[in-house]
Amino acid sequence: MQEKDIIKVLDEINNYLSTQLWMDFEIIEYSCTTLRIMGSLDISASPVMELILSDVFFVSAPFNWKTDTSRTVISLVSGDEARIINVKYRVEMGYYIIKMKPEDYPEEFGCLFAAKKIRFNLL
Repeated sequence: MQEKDIIKVLDEINNYLSTQLWMDFEIIEYSCTTLRIMGSLDISASPVMELILSDVFFVSAPFNWKTDTSRTVISLVSGDEARIINVKYRVEMGYYIIKMKPEDYPEEFGCLFAAKKIRFNLL
């Protein structure tokens, strides 16, 4: 995927999330460099959305978290922040660093994912 394609998918995700009162996320599967994250209004309820990250390089996140959908939830990391993460995790070229902002964590905390592709599906 090109950077513009990643940004387009992240915008679609944020647009959808902005219509929801909140969203809880859970990492449900990692297999063959593919990571699946499900989103629901409650972890015990049926999921309403799915994020699929392909060719994953690294993940730094709790297994489940909740988000405040009145704010931007997911973004592409760039600039100095990306450089710091690249150095810390030795991210190889060609990977995009995606950050999700969980609720009830310090402001500087973020769920970090380095991947080459991301898809978004409504269930």
